[in-house]
Amino acid sequence: MKNQKFFRAFFTFLLIFILIMMAKKFNIKDDYKFVETNYEIIDKRILIGDMEEDSLLPILDGKRLNISNYPILRNDTVYLPIDFVKEYFNDDFYWDANENILTLTTVNKVIRMSTDELTYYLNDKPLPLNIPVIKINSIPYIPLTLVEKFADYDFHKSEVGTIVIENRTLDKSVLVIRNGGSPVYRLRDDSSELIDKVNAGDELIFLGGDMVWNKVLTNDGFLGYIKRDKADFKSLKGKPSVKELYDYKNQMTFDGGLNLTWHYIHSVANNSKLDKKLEGVHSLDVISPTWFHFKKEDGTLENKADLDYVRNAHRRGIQVWALFSNSFDRELTHKVLSSTKAREKLIKQLLYFSKIYELDGINVDFENVGKEDGENFVQFMKELTPYLKAEDLVVSVDMYVPRKWTRHYGRKEVGEIVDYIMVMTYDEHWGTSPEAGSVASLPFVDDGIERTLREVPKEKVVMGLPYYTRIWKEEIKDGKIKVSSKAFSMDGAFKHFDDRGVKFTWLDDIGQFYGEYEEDGITYKLWLEDVNSIEAKMSVYDKYDLAGVASWQVGMENDKVWNILKKHLNK
Repeated sequence: MKNQKFFRAFFTFLLIFILIMMAKKFNIKDDYKFVETNYEIIDKRILIGDMEEDSLLPILDGKRLNISNYPILRNDTVYLPIDFVKEYFNDDFYWDANENILTLTTVNKVIRMSTDELTYYLNDKPLPLNIPVIKINSIPYIPLTLVEKFADYDFHKSEVGTIVIENRTLDKSVLVIRNGGSPVYRLRDDSSELIDKVNAGDELIFLGGDMVWNKVLTNDGFLGYIKRDKADFKSLKGKPSVKELYDYKNQMTFDGGLNLTWHYIHSVANNSKLDKKLEGVHSLDVISPTWFHFKKEDGTLENKADLDYVRNAHRRGIQVWALFSNSFDRELTHKVLSSTKAREKLIKQLLYFSKIYELDGINVDFENVGKEDGENFVQFMKELTPYLKAEDLVVSVDMYVPRKWTRHYGRKEVGEIVDYIMVMTYDEHWGTSPEAGSVASLPFVDDGIERTLREVPKEKVVMGLPYYTRIWKEEIKDGKIKVSSKAFSMDGAFKHFDDRGVKFTWLDDIGQFYGEYEEDGITYKLWLEDVNSIEAKMSVYDKYDLAGVASWQVGMENDKVWNILKKHLNK
């Protein structure tokens, strides 16, 4: 019995001794203050892994990014690789690898910088640049101070080799550390390694939690856990985006819907025929003569403009938006658009022409652009538009109906900055089409507009109208049907068939009269564009409440068409 009491006392003493030793070792007190703990913080460079000495690990909204080229620190300056910036923060940066020029565009600014130069250009005005764009192993790097001005993100370089990036436009919750501070554990376990130690008043981003633990993001970008009773919740509202948006208050408006027609100018001499072209025309807001075209790969333009033409139109109350085309030459277009200097030359010529010819706007008509130049086309429009808008010029762009093969035109991106998108809802069956058919059937027009509206707001969408029609020939050659066509005016096509006694049939589903006849073994077919087909197409305009219509081309229409347009456009 005595032995049992002895052993019980001995073991009690031993347990107390062990507890005292543990308390001394770990400084355990009744009121725990983490600042007195001897737990060591893990070496975070181990968590980062192997990286170049001057590289920084990007952590975006709590996620570690594995990218080809990392941000770097040079001479106490953080630089970001251009591909990283474009993918995550602002795709309005554009790098010309051949000419080593960086361009940034906004709704009303064009900023250009060359590598290693301490001057940049804002809308062609030279300004000092404290930190240059640099190239490392042929990769262009942008100073972080520039990116921050044009990105919706906050960037924080830590002392351990990370760069923590947060989207400032998003609402978020943070934890404010209470008095006494707190350790930040690597795991949901108070015996696990420490990621960090934070003091009273420090804020950590809250990522979720349970009844005991809160998951947080530390200021140097690592995930960790703190006890729920160590912090208070705080909600923060996101900040407005720095991205400039199109201001509809500055959009040119008209009495009713916009009524524009294109005027094909074969040579400068054709300008003198404006009066004849406008006979019978009324309720017209804008005429767009085909004046400027790509000529040389250095950006030189062909010019067919005439000041008397503009002044004549203005006397009639008609604006002039000169059409500017790429000559529909794919190879020439690539050479011009892929060169920053050539694009600059194009813009300077257009600004000069707009001034001396007293233009009201520019209509851009780039067709047959290769997929490889889609980005270059969008970039050109981003560069051109701010300059034109600064001169109070209306900017419009002609676009194909949406199809897979037209996706590279960047309909949505271009639609965000220009005033109007003219949808070419015609040439459903083009001149060299392998089969005969309508130039613009009602379903084709409706589908083209509906798809466009998925990417462009209705306030900018202008529906194309064909004033031409095609007479199709089908003949047997070598045992196969050969199809060819020729474009006619509305009245010319009707007369050609009427003279041959053809009776037309109205096709409700197509929205056109159809006729055909045979002569010398050849079948002739016509889906007629006339007053009735235009009336049918204007139902699409009404249905979607569009900005207006644009017709190709003046002089090929029946005079009664203008009455139809006046009625629907509320002139």
